[in-house]
Amino acid sequence: MKKNTLLFFIFFYSFISAQEISKSVYDDLKYFDTKEQNLSILEIINKYESGKFQKEENQKIYKILNGKTYWYHFTIDNDSNKLIENYFTIANSYLDFGKVYLKKGEKIDTLSSASYNEFFPHKNIFYRNPVWKIETDSVYKTEVFLKIKNSNGRTRLAFYLENENDFLKRVQSEYFYFGLFIAFLISMTLILVFFAVLKKEYAVLFYAAYIVTVFFEFLAGKGLGVQYIWSDSVFFINNIRSFSQTIGVFCIGFFYVKFYKLNKNQKIPKGIFEWGAYLTIPLILLYVYKFFFGGLITLYLYVWTILKIIAFIWVLNHIYLTIKKQLPIYLVIAFILPILAVINGQIMNPEVHDIVAIKYSGPNVYYLALSLEILLFTRYIFGTVIDTQRSYFKLKKVSDELKYNFQNKTLEVQQQERNKLVNNVHDTFGGYLEALKLRLLQKNENTPEKVQEILDAFYKDYRYLLNSLYAPKINSENFITSLVEFCEKLDKLTSQKITHNFNLNGIDLQQEKCVHIYRIISELTTNAIKYSKSSKINISILQQKNRKVLIEVKDNGIGFNTNKISNAGFGINSVKERVLQLKGTLNITSNKNGSIFIIEIPIND
Repeated sequence: MKKNTLLFFIFFYSFISAQEISKSVYDDLKYFDTKEQNLSILEIINKYESGKFQKEENQKIYKILNGKTYWYHFTIDNDSNKLIENYFTIANSYLDFGKVYLKKGEKIDTLSSASYNEFFPHKNIFYRNPVWKIETDSVYKTEVFLKIKNSNGRTRLAFYLENENDFLKRVQSEYFYFGLFIAFLISMTLILVFFAVLKKEYAVLFYAAYIVTVFFEFLAGKGLGVQYIWSDSVFFINNIRSFSQTIGVFCIGFFYVKFYKLNKNQKIPKGIFEWGAYLTIPLILLYVYKFFFGGLITLYLYVWTILKIIAFIWVLNHIYLTIKKQLPIYLVIAFILPILAVINGQIMNPEVHDIVAIKYSGPNVYYLALSLEILLFTRYIFGTVIDTQRSYFKLKKVSDELKYNFQNKTLEVQQQERNKLVNNVHDTFGGYLEALKLRLLQKNENTPEKVQEILDAFYKDYRYLLNSLYAPKINSENFITSLVEFCEKLDKLTSQKITHNFNLNGIDLQQEKCVHIYRIISELTTNAIKYSKSSKINISILQQKNRKVLIEVKDNGIGFNTNKISNAGFGINSVKERVLQLKGTLNITSNKNGSIFIIEIPIND
């Protein structure tokens, strides 16, 4: 990619370097300006001979015509041995009117007129700019009178006077580099279209469409479109540049809107791009109206003004997004460079002999900056899409790992729950079944009463076990109600007195947090009933001022050794894991007077 870019710029620079202004034209060039439009060539010759023509001391490439008609005069020396064919060219594809007269002795020849609207030069000589073939005389010097009119105020008047060989070389060189640039635009368009379809990033198609508008603007700007494609269409001759630029702003505006990854809170920058693009829609509709019904002659002037305002606002928007680190800085540079090139072309007015300044003052620099913009934006598009997909695959990998770990953890928890259930069933019902078996084998008189006693105890513990393992659908609304119901059921089933104090007024806990707290209380209460040998169990849930929930489970049993807490059964470990998940703290105090479990859990994560 870098090598291709370097080769392209070498070729483009060679193209610029190949275009030089012929100094011989300007050596004795004199001009005469007048507001009179219909002076005859004989009147102009009289004015020249009377000294009305003057040599411009500080000759510039660009002239401000302001409705005047400019006449130029220069002389081509004769060759006594042969007739010489020269080609005189005005490097301006959009010249309103140009006409050449030749004076050889007393003879005056009138050559064809040239106008990008009516008498385009390719009808005489196949070339994009106004050009005339001038044959010198073997006896007399050839005096050339050039008449120029142009409605545009600022007019480029770069003249070439070359022999046939030099003219053909220059034309060949120009078209070669034009072909390179066109091939560059076409290849970049195809690459972006293929990339957009392959990666399903259809917003990139807007930028590909923008490059297509650059292609047509280039054909129009260099006179190639008029020469080869739309020479018979008045609408396209006069409007294709501003029309293609309007569509280009529309396309690139929606590219910014759809492709830039802007944050949700950056609605204003996104809206600026969006409204800039929408603003071009009525302009496009005006061009459609003009195509079918004509009129609106000065539409392009208003369109260019609006497009300049949009471009200026978008520049500021890009700078803002760069400061916010939403866009890389090279993207802003790429966006600004063509605008600076346009400003440079409108401000600079080099002297006719300053070859370097001429090279870097015209449209060539604009197209060079435009090429750099396309390359940098393409690099941004590729980099953004590839980085996004790389991040996607990384996230997918992490997601798969988390999914795998979650499945393993779920299986592990399920196995632990099964083991716990088996142990509970064995510990609770195993003894009853063994006692029932022994009682049935004995033939004492009181056997029916003892069997009934065992069955009642069996049923009581069965109901207790079901309640301790039951997990209702809990949310913030029924959380306290579910806890109260749990405590009351256990109180009826056990010999211990279970009391509760729940006060969480005005607190809205997440469902997941409610479930965890419910299971913590269930686990601690179950353990106290089974192992503490207590007569009272008190459960409290209170709200603290530091935005925490305080959970306390207290019994008056025999206590246990807290130093061996790490070797405790599954129940305590389950409580510790749940407290850890809730980012809370667990404090255990136990002695011969009973045990207290105090848990603090933040209300908000």
